[in-house]
Order: sequence, then structure tokens, then C-alpha cells
Amino acid sequence: MKKLNNMIEFGGTFYHLDVDALEDAIKLRETSTDERIVDTVTTTNYDSNGKVTDISVVESSSERGREIDATKYDFLRICVEVIIDYHDEIDDTLGVERALEKTTLPFRLAFNTLLKYGILTEVEIDEEEK
Repeated sequence: MKKLNNMIEFGGTFYHLDVDALEDAIKLRETSTDERIVDTVTTTNYDSNGKVTDISVVESSSERGREIDATKYDFLRICVEVIIDYHDEIDDTLGVERALEKTTLPFRLAFNTLLKYGILTEVEIDEEEK
């Protein structure tokens, strides 16, 4: 296994941000790969007397794009920013619980939220890899 000596430690534990978990958390709903959006445009042509001369219906379809929950996206983005922008020193020998006690409320809320959603995950390593 690769040495993890450059990983960032918080409270004696190594963490990373899981981008796939973030993507799953902000998806609005599951869509099948063959789901398409169908748009129909009806055009009616009239003569000079106001009588209908022609009606045409044009139907077009396109693939459904990725739909995300904008509120969740913004909230989780802010949580990631709070974690990344935290500047205070943390004593890693205290353990995670004690280290969190020394942080600000916004940091703790962001940390716990990202942990709950599985976006911030603990990296399991052997002692010899540190």
C-alpha cells in the first residue's frame, strides 16, 4: 500500500471528501438513462379572413439533464467551504471529540453534516502507513 504521510490529520484521524457522495446527496431524483424530455410546438396559420389554413405540430425530444437540489447543493457547498477555510490550530493528539470541542460552532455543524451525508469520510489506514 502507498504511504499516507501527506494526508491531513484531524484529531488523530485522517479524513477525505467523497465527491461521489456529494453528487449523490444533491441529486434531485434518480433518472433512467433512456428518459427523455419531449417538447411539442403547435403552429396555426391563418389566411387574411382569419380562417385557419394550416396547423403544424412539431415534436422534439432531448435527453434529460442532471437535476440537482439547488438548496442542498448550496448548503453542502458552504459546509465544505467552512471545513476548508478553517484556520485555527487543532491539537491532533486530543482525538476527534476533544478536537471538535475546541472548534467554532460553524465548523462543528459543517463537519458533522458532511460526516452524516457521507461526504466527509474517515480514511482507514494501518499504523505503519502514517
